[in-house]
Amino acid sequence: LKEWDVFSKSVCRKDSDSASDDKGTDAAVDDEMRVAIEKLKEKYCELHEKVLEYTSIYETYLRENLKTKIWLVNTNKLVRFYDGVDGLKTGFTNKAGYCLTATAKKNNMRIIAVVMGEPDSKTRNKEVSEMLDYAYAQYMITTIVKENQVLDTIEIEKAKENKYDVISIKDINILHKKNEKVSTDYKVNINKIKTPLNKGDIVGNISIGNRLEYIYIASDVKKANIFELYIKYLKNMFSL
Repeated sequence: LKEWDVFSKSVCRKDSDSASDDKGTDAAVDDEMRVAIEKLKEKYCELHEKVLEYTSIYETYLRENLKTKIWLVNTNKLVRFYDGVDGLKTGFTNKAGYCLTATAKKNNMRIIAVVMGEPDSKTRNKEVSEMLDYAYAQYMITTIVKENQVLDTIEIEKAKENKYDVISIKDINILHKKNEKVSTDYKVNINKIKTPLNKGDIVGNISIGNRLEYIYIASDVKKANIFELYIKYLKNMFSL
């Protein structure tokens, strides 16, 4: 999502100069972008899926079981005519003109594009399509860490077991230009840990360049009693 935010705003400002005559319009584009990002954040996965389930529908009927059923057609025509588009919202006011916040996903990469201040719906669709074309032609993502990948195995003082796995709970990707070489190196940083811990608790982070991502304990960590600590001590001593 961080990559989408930075990339999408830069593309919007490049391609929507006609809609960016003042700082107020730029701020409005930023606001639209952030609303879209919040709706699609992974931490709201269930909501994310529900939002896209509805926004990806091009046409449907309401009240189908009644005589007064209503036929609805999505005002975002790109849902039907641009491969990968599955949302998100259109708008119009006299001051803002024709606006569109669109999102598309192809090749495991989701892009959000925003235009405002367009003279008509045809122009807004054309400009968003061009922005998405540019994004998918020029950019790609590289997966640095996969969901549930074991990043480290650590010993925890006074824990019941000897070793515990540390994982990422999501894919960690880097957005970059297609002709750009990307380093896949990362550094694991473990916090000072005290028992007990629950599966999924944050135990540190990994640094990828200037970016930090949380990492998590893969299983419950129970505190050992005195007898269990003594047994662990004996086992470790005899294994030397």
